[in-house]
Amino acid sequence: MPRRGLFATLFAMALIGAACAPAVTPPAPTPTVKPTPSAEPAQPGSGKVISGLATVESITLIMLESFPVQVRVTAIGYLPDPCTKISGTEQTMEGDIIYLKITTSRQVDVMCIQVLAPFEETYPLDVAGLPAGTYTVDVNGVTDTFTLDVDNVLPPEASPMTLSWPEAEQMILSGEVQQVAQTHALAVYLTLKDGREFVTKEPSIDEVFRLVERCGEKCTGIALATE
Repeated sequence: MPRRGLFATLFAMALIGAACAPAVTPPAPTPTVKPTPSAEPAQPGSGKVISGLATVESITLIMLESFPVQVRVTAIGYLPDPCTKISGTEQTMEGDIIYLKITTSRQVDVMCIQVLAPFEETYPLDVAGLPAGTYTVDVNGVTDTFTLDVDNVLPPEASPMTLSWPEAEQMILSGEVQQVAQTHALAVYLTLKDGREFVTKEPSIDEVFRLVERCGEKCTGIALATE
């Protein structure tokens, strides 16, 4: 066979083979998976706090010279670190024991140096109205006692004692009166130099002022008041 005819025959057979070969399907593209966003870590200053109690080492009770008596307690102790702060106090009473709880707070996510933070704080105690007796004060487990010799209650205010007008005249002329006050209703209030108070009724308006004027030198220092 001539060479040209051989090439033509081989070329025709190649075309026929290509036409009979099965079609090749290209591979499907791999889907792209987007990463799921992860939760962000807590940021500093989130506001979360932990609460606790201050460590108290000693307390001192102070009784003020007043009536009703006022009692204060000074607590000395420490906090676990400078980032822990005293957040408040809570006072309760059971029987003759007064409990004072000193509470603390600290932000959870705040970095802090690990050193103790000493404190000294003074707090008033609610002792008004307590009967006479000995009481225990408990501040976060540390205790001390104080004693009330008398009931810690103010006596009721006494009403002025009523005098007749002649009795009031004698009292004013004696020089015992420190202040005189009258009303339009003829009521006259007398305050003595020892603090006692009396009330009377004058016969006519300003009669008490005329009486003070007649009293002379003994009544020089009397304070006069009127409505």
